[in-house]
This record gives sequence, structure tokens and C-alpha cells, in this order.
Amino acid sequence: MISRRFWVHATAAATLGLFSTSSHAVLISTSANNPYAFSWSYDTAAGVLSGNGSLTVSGFQTGSELSNSLLVSVSLTNSSPLASNRLTAFGFGIDPDATSVLFSDAQGADGGMVGASMWAIPSLANVEVCAYGGNNCPGGANGGILGGGSDTFQLLLSGRWGTSVNIDPIGFKYQTGLGSFEFTTDRPPTSVPEPATLSLLGAGLLLVGFGRKRKQNQNA
Repeated sequence: MISRRFWVHATAAATLGLFSTSSHAVLISTSANNPYAFSWSYDTAAGVLSGNGSLTVSGFQTGSELSNSLLVSVSLTNSSPLASNRLTAFGFGIDPDATSVLFSDAQGADGGMVGASMWAIPSLANVEVCAYGGNNCPGGANGGILGGGSDTFQLLLSGRWGTSVNIDPIGFKYQTGLGSFEFTTDRPPTSVPEPATLSLLGAGLLLVGFGRKRKQNQNA
């Protein structure tokens, strides 16, 4: 039994990503694709972002009544050659929908994922359940799984569960020396500007606009 003190509760929240994804759903049941193994590898400006993982799902309906809780055991390995390329968020879409998630890590604070929420990875709108290694799913901070590292944890999903679920898509967020990269197992990475960069860009555009208006007033 997993120690209760390691559970972190996260209620459902609605967050829209910048892009939707289109991939192929994977059916997981007691007897099909369980555990389900997956991998990823993309060559980016920050170096190769690669790894592998698995999902083991239990708690499916066994009688006539639907199950209220589904336990997803997650194993992730970040095989990226550079240790500084951190896997800071991992998530997936699930059908039927989950209504809330509880995060558990039997190893405690082991330097990997530290929490979960019903939140999309910013540019991956179809990700519904997200585990993160920083402050939250969108933020990288200094946490996550370093290149060459691994982590295991569990997600307890509330909902109304039958005898199988569809998983689609599986998504990732990496924090690198060249910014963030977000992608799914079947969609190449998108380079995502950091919030500070966006703020500076916005401030720069405001200054440019102010300068042009001032010049126009002087010439009037």
C-alpha cells in the first residue's frame, strides 16, 4: 500500500493549449497493451531529446458497476545525452475523461516528478493529465528528470471507468539551455518561448509603439 503522506491532490482545471494534436489512440485494458511501452527521439537545436517509458493500468471495472478509481503506474527514462536537457513534464489524454488526479511517489523526493494536475502541457491541448517536476505543468523551474535519469510514480485517476481506456496523445515538455521544447510521441517538438521572453518581447513592442507615436507628434 502506498504511504498516504506522499499523495498530492489536484482537482480538475481547464487550461487550453496553443495547438491540438492528432495521433492514434491506444486501447489499454486488463489484457491488452498493459503495460503499454512507448518511446521518443527527436534531434533538436538543443541536442537529442529521447527516452522511453511505460504505463501500467489497474482498477478497471470487474463486475456490473463502473469503477471510480484507476491507478496508472508510470515509468520514465530520459535517455538524452546531455544531463542539462531535463524532462520537466509528462502527460496524456485519456478517454473516458478523468475528473481529478492524485500523485504518489513511493521514493519520495527523488529528483524526478513531484506532482500532477488536470492540466495541459502549454502547446499540447489534448493532454489532460500532467505530471511535473517543477512548480507546475507549464513551469520547468529546476526540477524534472535529468538526461540519463529515470523516475517511477503513480497517478490515481477519479472518474467512471469501464473495462478499458484510450490513451491519446502522450506528451512531453523538456527544459534545455535553448528554452523549452514540447512534443508528443508522434509530433515533432515545438520550441516554446519562456514567459520572461514573452514579457520582454511585449515590453519591446510597447516601447517601439511609444517611440513612433512620439515621433509623429513631434512632426505634426
